[in-house]
Amino acid sequence: MPQLTSRALRSRLRRVRLVLMDVDGVLTDGRIFHLVDTKGGLVEFKGIHSQDSIGLSWLAQSGLKTGVISGRMSQGVAERLKILKMAYVYQHRLDKKPVFDEICRDARADPRETLYIGDDLPDIPVLRAAGVGVAVANARPEVRRAAGWVTQRAGGDGAVREVAEALLKSQGLWGSILEKFR
Repeated sequence: MPQLTSRALRSRLRRVRLVLMDVDGVLTDGRIFHLVDTKGGLVEFKGIHSQDSIGLSWLAQSGLKTGVISGRMSQGVAERLKILKMAYVYQHRLDKKPVFDEICRDARADPRETLYIGDDLPDIPVLRAAGVGVAVANARPEVRRAAGWVTQRAGGDGAVREVAEALLKSQGLWGSILEKFR
């Protein structure tokens, strides 16, 4: 998909009601740390950028539904996303397009009213189906080509915040966010 012009992107962003994304490589920088607990079990650690987190909370506060479709399973991520008021958390799912369709039905959102952020090959079918397909700056080349918008920021380093701010600004909601901090 060719990159959207600024005007076309703003027009599409105004229609978005549902914001979905991958986790590893989008909310995180893609690194996964494994430790062994005292019982010999594997414990997984990931870092989610604090600016991405607050951007997600602002989306939820502004009435936009958010969610993730991730190929990996992480209890820690699930708990963090609950705190961020995510409406949809699907993990251990590499078949992302059927999940995307299910979420759209449940949210009563037309795919044209969705925004999806991805970074790797399993994200491509959803990027193409969403009204706004976004690739993070450090996404695979094939993913960047499939997206209508490539962020300036990398996954795990503020890319989600970049998208959240652009979305809130395009929908006239950014002023109410700023007002809370004056």
